[in-house]
Amino acid sequence: MFTEVASGVFSVAQDYVDNKNGIVYGSRCALAIDGGNAPQDGQAMADHIDRLGFAPDRLVLTHGHGDHILGAGALAGGEVFAHALTAAVIRRQIPGWAARWDISAAQVEAQLVWPTVTFSYELRLDLGGKTVHLFPTPGHSEDGISAFVEEDRVLFGGDSVVTGIVAAIGDGDSRVLERSLYRLAQMDIAVLVPGHGPVLYGAAQSRDWILWEADYLAAVRRRVRQGLDQGVDPAAVAAAVDFAEFIGDRLPAERHNMPGRHHNTVEKIIAEETQEK
Repeated sequence: MFTEVASGVFSVAQDYVDNKNGIVYGSRCALAIDGGNAPQDGQAMADHIDRLGFAPDRLVLTHGHGDHILGAGALAGGEVFAHALTAAVIRRQIPGWAARWDISAAQVEAQLVWPTVTFSYELRLDLGGKTVHLFPTPGHSEDGISAFVEEDRVLFGGDSVVTGIVAAIGDGDSRVLERSLYRLAQMDIAVLVPGHGPVLYGAAQSRDWILWEADYLAAVRRRVRQGLDQGVDPAAVAAAVDFAEFIGDRLPAERHNMPGRHHNTVEKIIAEETQEK
């Protein structure tokens, strides 16, 4: 579950769709990055921090989606750093959680982890020998951020970068995510820890994947535009964006309902292009 990807920097693997969270240890304090989908996820991270002699009281949320915050309770005893839009992203999910858990919205709200320190542009956290640069990378969600450990060149991409599933944009905007990915591709990344999927090592491998993800979104959009401009019915447009052609062997079709995830991404891009027209 815990893999030291650089000295004092850990990737934390969890069960939900190959979730990846993180912990960064400085000389003064530790910083958790996301808390997982269930209480035992965050508790395991808090226990790891405790064992190394630190308090689990500093947490970064890369965005406000449930699989990154619902397990974070054990990590939220102090400051919770997030984008200024994260509280709104969390809040709009409350009705769905209330219905799923059959409790009131007020009860859900009381159980959730909420940001205590927010930013819009960037924020640097000095942990003592480790500097974590937080900066916006929206598109998967409007509040998406990434965390870059500057001394070790480790990027925690949140769901802005995923290596085990197709880029998810159901709550976001593919055009915004594409721009974020092209910016990330310009960084010198030694280790890429995605929101979901395998950790990647080396600048070349990291850049290749990030560019592929951005190019995938751009290629889907070009095919969608072509079909819509020719007056093709949107359902037929979606059918023409074939999984094998656009994903190939990059992602295994049998894992995590990958063709279904691809279809969802295509449908969202069709909706974006239709609204734009």
